[in-house]
Amino acid sequence: MLSILYDSTFDGFLSVVFEIYRQRLSVGAITPDRVEGASEDMFMQPFWVETNPDSARRLKRAIVNAASQDVLYLLDTVFRSEEPGVEMKMLAFLRKLFSGVDPNYGKNATSEEMLPLYMIARSVRREAGDMRGMVRFTKLEDGTYFSEIEPKYDIVTYLTSHFRSRFANERWAIYDSKRNYGIYYDGVGVMEVSVPDIKQVTAGLPPDVMTQMWKDFYKAISIKERENPKLLRRCLPVRYWKHLPERESSPISWQESDWVNPGFSRSEKSLLLPSEVAKANSARQVALHCGSR
Repeated sequence: MLSILYDSTFDGFLSVVFEIYRQRLSVGAITPDRVEGASEDMFMQPFWVETNPDSARRLKRAIVNAASQDVLYLLDTVFRSEEPGVEMKMLAFLRKLFSGVDPNYGKNATSEEMLPLYMIARSVRREAGDMRGMVRFTKLEDGTYFSEIEPKYDIVTYLTSHFRSRFANERWAIYDSKRNYGIYYDGVGVMEVSVPDIKQVTAGLPPDVMTQMWKDFYKAISIKERENPKLLRRCLPVRYWKHLPERESSPISWQESDWVNPGFSRSEKSLLLPSEVAKANSARQVALHCGSR
């Protein structure tokens, strides 16, 4: 049984699937190389697969022919979740798709293999939509508008069309510091960029006009008597707070420790993966038990 390793890219994963079929490999796990200790499984033999653009291209064409372009887009979205074990879920779906048992299998969103993928993709797309409203730009010395984000999923490239259409005449960059890459728009085209140390870009920058406007705006609309930390936490997940300048001037407490809440509302659960919902429900039961003693 093999534990296959690859370079953490979508084309790399497709190359893995291509080699599984070509060499008829027996696979127990597919792990991206970004995972620490990925090759340290004493029960499986590590097997490295190099990314082959031609193999990836051929498999993409096969997926479109067997299902549709939408299914290929779905797989790309699911891959961006970076959920542990998601590669094996995608492999199970592709095996069923290519088996030819059901010609309409690629259209059956309720199938055992496809439903989990739809749920994961929905979470990824939801964060991409939410992140459009969470981006805060700072003006750098060269006039470029820069924003640093740390999304849960790998969705930074999904923000391209939104900000390109709204800031077509400006130079801007949105950088995912969690994954050390971002997108840069120079007024003409968009390119992916990588910075060895993002702190060197933002270090020593004085507060700019846009940042101060965010603070002043938030301070002006805040009504202390109507503050609702629970609602704020539900509408604005804690993981977004780090890069929001307006929290510095808000009368509402933005300390995560002030809002310890083991339970989640229905709307919050819709943002979570199934495994996270199970953990949240378990934590809620423990809290209720302790509170009743």
